[in-house]
Amino acid sequence: MSGGLCLHLLPRSARNVLSRARRACLSFARVACGGTVLAAAALVGAPLAQADSLLVPAYIYPSGFGADAWTTLAATAQTVPTTVILNPSSGPGSAQDANYVAVIAQIHAAGGKVIGYVSTSYANRALSAVAQDIGTYLSLYNVDGFFIDEMTSDSVTAHVQYYQSIYNYIKGLSTAYAVTGNPGTNVPELYASLPVADRFVVFENSAAQYASYAPQAWQANYPASRFAHIVYGATSPARMLNIVQGAAALGAANVYVTSKGVDPYAALPRYWSLEVSAAAAN
Repeated sequence: MSGGLCLHLLPRSARNVLSRARRACLSFARVACGGTVLAAAALVGAPLAQADSLLVPAYIYPSGFGADAWTTLAATAQTVPTTVILNPSSGPGSAQDANYVAVIAQIHAAGGKVIGYVSTSYANRALSAVAQDIGTYLSLYNVDGFFIDEMTSDSVTAHVQYYQSIYNYIKGLSTAYAVTGNPGTNVPELYASLPVADRFVVFENSAAQYASYAPQAWQANYPASRFAHIVYGATSPARMLNIVQGAAALGAANVYVTSKGVDPYAALPRYWSLEVSAAAAN
C-alpha cells in the first residue's frame, strides 16, 4: 500500500479542491506512485489550541425532531465549546442538502464547529476514495475539518503511513482544518507524535467497558485536548455525570455520553441539558 496520495489517481473533484486551496502546502512531500512510501518531512501538527469539551456524533437528519436536535446543539455551542460530526450518508453524499447547509450555519453562528465524517475501513479504503470524500465535503458544505473514522490502532508501518498521508493531504488543503481520528481505542504514541491526527477518540464503547478503561502512560505527555471519549449505553444521569466529570482524570478533554445503546448517535440523550451543564462546569 502506498503511503502517499498519488495525485494523478485522485478524482477530478479532489484535484480541483487541491488546486484552489494552496497547492503549495504540499510541496514538502515527495510522492512516488510506484508503491514506495511518502518520503517527506511530515507537516508539524500543532495540538488544538483550545479543547472542545463536547464532540458530538450528530448522525441525525435535520428535519422534524432532527432539526430540533440540531437547534439544541446550537444552543449547546453557546455554552460549551462544541464540535459536531456531520454525517449525511456515511460520508458527504453526492448532492448538497439545504437542510444540512442551514444547520451547519446555525452551529457556526453559535460559535461551534462542524467536521465531516470520512470512512477509511481500517486502512483498506482507497486513498483516492478518501480524498474524493474530503473534496466533496468542501464543495458541498462549510466544514471546519474531518472526522477520520475506522482508524487502525496498531503499529503496522503501512497503516501509519496511510493515515499520515490523509493528514498531510488535509493540512495541505488548509492547516486550519482540524483532523480528528477515531480508532476508538488506545493507540501507539507514534500516532500522536508524527502526527496522523490533531485529536484522537481513544475510547468509543459502552459505559460498561468504560468502567475499566485506562489511558496509556504516554498520553500524559500530551494536552488532554488531543483526546476524546465517546461513551454509549450510560443509561442513568448519575452514570453520565460520573463519566463527564471523570474524563479529564483519564486524559481526555473532549467527551460525548449517551444513554442510547442501539443506534446511539441517531438522537441526543434525554439528559442532554444535564450533560451540557456538567461539561460547562469542568
